[in-house]
Amino acid sequence: MSPIKRTLARKAVKSTAKHTAHGTASKLKREPLRATTLLGLGGLVGGVAAWLFIRPQRGGSQPA
Repeated sequence: MSPIKRTLARKAVKSTAKHTAHGTASKLKREPLRATTLLGLGGLVGGVAAWLFIRPQRGGSQPA
């Protein structure tokens, strides 16, 4: 990747991260209960999905 593309990509990631953080903080100020509920639910769903993804598979054919 060229230096110019790398710089632009880095700036885009930084800008997106700032925008997301600002939006989350703003929503928490305006609607704290709803935002907390949705963030907690998202974390719970993400945790369950990660657990299902990384747990060992059972009942399949396993190498001897």
